[in-house]
Amino acid sequence: MTKGKTGNSKFLKAYNETGILDLIRTKQAVSRAELSKETGLSPTAIGVIVSSLMEKEYIHEIGTGESSGGRKPVLLELKPDSWYSVGLDIEVDIVQYVLMDITGRVLHEGSVPLRVNTPEMTVMASAACVRNIMQKFSIKKERLLGVGISVPGIVDSKSRRVVLAPNIGWEDADPAEMLKAKLGLPVYIENEAMASAICENWIGSCQTAGNFVCLNIKSGIGAGIFTGGRPYRGTNGSAGEVGHIVVDENGPRCGCGNYGCLETLASTSSIIEKARRIVRQGVVSSLNEIENIDEITLEDIAKAARAGDAAAMNVLEEATRYIGIALSNLINTLNPSMIVLGKDFTVYGDLVLGTLRSIIDAKALRRPASNVEIVISKLGERASTLGAAIIPLKKLFGR
Repeated sequence: MTKGKTGNSKFLKAYNETGILDLIRTKQAVSRAELSKETGLSPTAIGVIVSSLMEKEYIHEIGTGESSGGRKPVLLELKPDSWYSVGLDIEVDIVQYVLMDITGRVLHEGSVPLRVNTPEMTVMASAACVRNIMQKFSIKKERLLGVGISVPGIVDSKSRRVVLAPNIGWEDADPAEMLKAKLGLPVYIENEAMASAICENWIGSCQTAGNFVCLNIKSGIGAGIFTGGRPYRGTNGSAGEVGHIVVDENGPRCGCGNYGCLETLASTSSIIEKARRIVRQGVVSSLNEIENIDEITLEDIAKAARAGDAAAMNVLEEATRYIGIALSNLINTLNPSMIVLGKDFTVYGDLVLGTLRSIIDAKALRRPASNVEIVISKLGERASTLGAAIIPLKKLFGR
C-alpha cells in the first residue's frame, strides 16, 4: 500500500486506511488475513488499521468465513447506515435527489420542483432538500460525508464554477460554494454526463472498464469520458461536449452558433419536434391519434415504434444514425472498450441498438470498432443523481 509514497507517519497511516477501506469495499466480505496478503502489510499493521476503521464505524465484523485449517477467519465489510452522502441532479424545472449510505445503498430518492431556475433559487431549494433529508432520517451533520451536485453544463475543472449551462440558463455561477455556505458541509460539483460516468464506474456497467464513454441523451447530449481508469475532463473541463460534434454541415443551426451539431439532430427535443412535424404534415402514423400534437412525448414515439409504426421508427432511426456517426469519431479518437448510452436513450434504445451497431461498424475503423461494447445503461435517468451522491463517497475511499 505504501509503495511509491513518502512522508510522515500520519500521512502514511491515512493513505493506508483509505486503501484498506477501498479494498474492503471492492472485496465486500474479507478477512484481516486476506487484507494482509493483498496489500503486503503485516498482520499487526492490518490489525491497527482495521481497529481504527471500526472505531470510526466505517466497517464492522459480520461473522466468520471458511477455514483452510485453524480458526475460522472473522469477516469485515462496510457498515451500512453509518455514513451518508446526498446527490442532487439539477434539471430545467426540478432537482432530483438521492440519499446514499457508505455501502452505495440508496435509502431515499425523489425530486423537488423549481418554479424559477436561477442559481440562487436552486441553491435555496437544494439546501432545504438536504436539511429535510437529514431531519427525516435523523442524520447528524458530522455523519454526512458531503453533497454532490450534477449540472447539465460545463464545469471548470479548476475553479469548479459552472461556466455555461445553456439548457438551464446558467452562466458563470458557483452553486457549490453557495450551497456549502448554507449547509456548512463539503459540496462537490460535476458535469451531468461525468456524474453518470462516475456512477457507471462505481456501481454500474463499467466497474472493470478503464477506458469508456458514457453518452447521455436528453435535451442536450454530453459524454463522460474515462481514460486509464480516471475521469478525463480536458484542459478546463469542457471535454465530452459531444453534442456539438458536427454530423451534418447542412443541418439546422445550433444554439452554439454552428450548423448540424449532433444535439440539433438527435437530442430528445429534436426527436420529439420531428415527430410532431411529420404528424402536422399528414404522414401516416398512429401518432395522429394523439389529440394534441404538442403533447406528443418520446414515450409516445417509442410506443408507436414498438407497435410497428414505420414513421415513428424512422424518426428514431434517423436520430440514431447521427449518434452512430458521432460515436464512430469517438471510437477512432479514444479507443474505448465500452460505450454506455443513458438518460432518454433508455426509452427507445432497444429498438435501435442494431442500427447503431451497424453504423459504427460501417464508419469507425475496424479494429477499435470490433473491440468496443455498446450497452444501454441499466440505471437510466438515475445515473447522474446517483453519480453525484457517489462523489463524496469516492473521496472517503481515496478515489
